Amino acid sequence: MRLGSTPEQIDLKRTLVLMRFFAVSGNLIMVPFALLAIWQGIWVRFWILLLVICVITTLVTSAHVRQQAGGERIALAIVMCLFALYLTMSGGQDGTGVYFSFTLIPMMIVIAGWRTGQLLGGFYSLVVIAAILIDLPGMYPYDIDAQPRLIAATLFIVLLSLLIEWTHVQSYLAIKHTADMHRKNSLTDPLTGLMNRLGLERQLLKWKQSDQHACVALIDIDHFKAVNDRYGHDVGDRVLTTFAKVLRNNLKETDSVCRWGGEEFVLVLMGLSETEARPIVDELRKLVAGRRFQFDEINIDLQFSAGLAAFKGVSEFKRALKLADQRVYQAKSSGRNRVVAGDNGD
Repeated sequence: MRLGSTPEQIDLKRTLVLMRFFAVSGNLIMVPFALLAIWQGIWVRFWILLLVICVITTLVTSAHVRQQAGGERIALAIVMCLFALYLTMSGGQDGTGVYFSFTLIPMMIVIAGWRTGQLLGGFYSLVVIAAILIDLPGMYPYDIDAQPRLIAATLFIVLLSLLIEWTHVQSYLAIKHTADMHRKNSLTDPLTGLMNRLGLERQLLKWKQSDQHACVALIDIDHFKAVNDRYGHDVGDRVLTTFAKVLRNNLKETDSVCRWGGEEFVLVLMGLSETEARPIVDELRKLVAGRRFQFDEINIDLQFSAGLAAFKGVSEFKRALKLADQRVYQAKSSGRNRVVAGDNGD
């Protein structure tokens, strides 16, 4: 049985499996006792068992149909808490109800989760202790010698169940943090901190509108190989990092900036045509070309060539990127340090 590929999916499947296990095993136990209650003429017990059976079955079925367990898990845990109180205080069948309530408490806390489990576990413990000490009307007459052991057993089971659930939560958070870091690293360029190819592709897939208009700009730093050859790859890496910051800091938050590979960068300018995007990219070009980048005692002048292509929807992105790449080649062939959009290579 596959539980899922992410911590969130695994935790959801775990909850659904536990809910289904409780519904099946619980109903197998409660149905015979409900029939026995009919045979004995104890109609209050029969109607309570029937109500619990129907509510549990409905909640678990709903959770599995929707493949979500948010509201259902809390409602089910509350029902389990109230039913456990009923079994403990009424004694169930000949005083055996408390044994079944002790099996309900750990399941209740696990299904409810750490935070809600604390509230329900504390509520159950307080009501049971108060009922025993005050001797509430309707409370099953447990032997006086058994009452302290019942209180101790109740507290032990609640605290142990909470401790187990707390360790599960801590393990889940640690695994989720590790998974999130791996996911982030897989989508991020480690040198510049920008998105990598996979990150950009994933972001494009999140577009809510299938016909979203945008313009892609492919940027290639001119003569970057000469920088590496003359100053070394360490300086080259610093150049790429600084260049990436210039791009990110001079574009809107809604625009995407990606290191495509080597000295190539991709911009996705949302909602713009080639005509509207070209002045923006050209201003970036002028900003970079007019600035002297200093790294310790080394001064470096940078320029870039760029090709633009508009597209509509994610399905056209690769075609537009290929066209932008051709226009970068046109810019390089025309003397570099320029932006090419459409048929205009000036």
